[in-house]
Amino acid sequence: MFIVRVVRFSFLLAVFALAPSFAFTQPRAPEALSGLVEDATGAALPGATVVIESSFSALTRVVDTGRDGRFAVRDLAPGVYNMTVVAAGFGQVTRQVTVPGEAAVHITLAPAPVLEEVRVVSATRQEELRQTLNTRVDVISRARIEATGAETVGEVLRDLPGVLTRRGSETAGPAGQQIQGIDSRQVVVLIDGQPIPGARGIKRGIVNLDRQSTARLDRVEVVKGASSALYGSDAIGGVINLITKDAAAPVDLAAALSGGSFGDFNARAQTGLRRGGWSGLFVAERHHNDGFDLTPTTFDTTGAPFRRTDVLAKFSGRVLPAVTVSGLLTGYSNDTTGRSNGELGPQDDAIDDDTVSVGLNADWLVSPSLTLQARAYVSRYDERSTASLAPPAGTPLEPGALDEDIGKFDVSLSKFIGAQQHLQGGVEYWSNTYAGRNRIAFDDGVSASTAVGWAQHSLSIGNRLTTTLGARVDHHSTFGTAVSPKVAANLRVAEGLHARASYGGGFRAPDLGQLYYRFLNPSNIYQVIGNPGLAPEYARSVQLGADWRSSSRRARFGVNLFHNDVDDMIESVSLGMVVTAAQLTALLEREGLDSSFRPVLGRLLFTYKNVNDAVTRGGELDGELAVTSQVTVAGAYTYLQARDARTDQDLTGRHEHQGHVRLSWHSDRIGMRANLRATSYSSWIAARAGAVDTIAPGFTLWDAYLSQRLHRGLIAFAAIDNITDNQDPNTGVTTPSGGPAAIYRPEAGRTARFGVRWEWSK
Repeated sequence: MFIVRVVRFSFLLAVFALAPSFAFTQPRAPEALSGLVEDATGAALPGATVVIESSFSALTRVVDTGRDGRFAVRDLAPGVYNMTVVAAGFGQVTRQVTVPGEAAVHITLAPAPVLEEVRVVSATRQEELRQTLNTRVDVISRARIEATGAETVGEVLRDLPGVLTRRGSETAGPAGQQIQGIDSRQVVVLIDGQPIPGARGIKRGIVNLDRQSTARLDRVEVVKGASSALYGSDAIGGVINLITKDAAAPVDLAAALSGGSFGDFNARAQTGLRRGGWSGLFVAERHHNDGFDLTPTTFDTTGAPFRRTDVLAKFSGRVLPAVTVSGLLTGYSNDTTGRSNGELGPQDDAIDDDTVSVGLNADWLVSPSLTLQARAYVSRYDERSTASLAPPAGTPLEPGALDEDIGKFDVSLSKFIGAQQHLQGGVEYWSNTYAGRNRIAFDDGVSASTAVGWAQHSLSIGNRLTTTLGARVDHHSTFGTAVSPKVAANLRVAEGLHARASYGGGFRAPDLGQLYYRFLNPSNIYQVIGNPGLAPEYARSVQLGADWRSSSRRARFGVNLFHNDVDDMIESVSLGMVVTAAQLTALLEREGLDSSFRPVLGRLLFTYKNVNDAVTRGGELDGELAVTSQVTVAGAYTYLQARDARTDQDLTGRHEHQGHVRLSWHSDRIGMRANLRATSYSSWIAARAGAVDTIAPGFTLWDAYLSQRLHRGLIAFAAIDNITDNQDPNTGVTTPSGGPAAIYRPEAGRTARFGVRWEWSK
């Protein structure tokens, strides 16, 4: 099934790639500025960042040098600009240039101990430098991913201030995420700006970041606070955008193989091609893990074994002088097995899920200052679950099935008005459909659609202040029209010091799962039904912060204060045991629930309600220092207060304090890299039963990574996670009744992983 869908979508991708995007010839816009960046030996420096700043405007333009060290900017208004060129491991060079009339610029960079220059696209849909943004965005670059040896997105996000993902969830269940104390249901996960399907509201209903591989990624960007003005309904708590890699050379080949504790196995093969104005990339991966069990005295397993195959294919090319098309196909097939204890006895469980997603983009440079973009995206998620009583009974239990379809199309424009104004806007339409067996209340499925219009205007006042005003209007097929505003500013206080402030509003319609879920657990005495009477969630977010970077680029420090409100937050609630028909009728009338969901007697009844007004506030600190050309230290700290304004109680599952420290060392001469990382968490409310809270103690996790170049592109590496073998204190503890104590942190303990990777390019 998975392979058939991949082939089918690949065929569609090829058809669209070969189809002409326009029926007329468009003259190519002239290059306003071009140049070459080299090192002191005369070798080209690919991937160097070139920053163009007007001498009378705070707006910046950012481009990269290609494989040959060359760059070109084609959409600059006439004037005088400051051009800054930076590259990893090299000191920066700043030069004043005039447009038009400047000949090709030749820049030579010298080695120096410096920090990496970080670029971001998720804040405004336009590539910018991190320090010039008007909202808080954290970035995990490709260099940092490779330096830590992280295999999954869930791993790399644990280093960021204000972001929480639960370790150990890779095999113990989906790794959700919190951004500034806001849970995963209010955080949208994207790949190259498009939504990843995860069947929100159905069962766990989140995208498992501990199954999202880093091998295919160039970087991960995390936008803090309500981002609905750009990214729509689900982004009221933030955005996690996974940016995929591109081919960097005429021929790029790579492979990796690793294995470790609990049967962990990871294999990857990658091929990239670039010729003329066209490039393509194909990545195939295989992952599996045997799982683990923290309660060996019981039949059930803590971490379920899984087998997963991932594929990615993308292309980009110029079909006309001013028209570029690109496409992305991504998908996976995942098989998970496990054991559980049901009301009928021990049982074996199996879940098979897969996705296929295809996106196509067309970019038209209408003029040197105006770009139009059209994007089409379709995605399919399938899940099939089966269970049977464990041998010798072996009786099959009721199976389940779920299908989700996403279709999305949008058109946007980007217009520079002189050197001081930037206008963006667009329209969008997308639909979402759920269908399935023992998952949805109605056999023929349920659907919702949203029509969108959005606009954003950035204005440079002098060469220090940039303001941004934006708004998004969503018209939901069920919940009507909502407006999400955005107001932000960035002030260059001094050279290297930027202050920022932003306010964002958000609207989140209840997802189809929360509205129409119907699930009768085949082996436990509970049932879940949706609630069509839910109200939307509304959010307000304020972010105040500053970033400082030394003139030598050896030190960076950032601070961010935040305040987030989410009204009418939707949670799953228990309505108690339903015993008699009269009790059921009264309960449905009291709660305003629909009898067509067909709840049954003799089971606990769960549904969704607007029960919380969540308020999270606090502060984030982070910094880096290049001590020498070989040694870098970095750290982050988050203070968080998270309360429910309705009950005036602290929210569960949040840590008041969270900190991270990282020490990195590398030697290019011998080809060795090493780092040591520690992440600390304060005590937290692990569970709440009525007025009684279960407090779990704080903990610290230490991780280490080492890699050694063996020969040219061949590198061996080793990683040890949780060096001190820190686990939930209830691990191995039995209750007075003889059963295992509740484990709130399913940490597998110390794990090790070893492997090799190889890269070659022509």
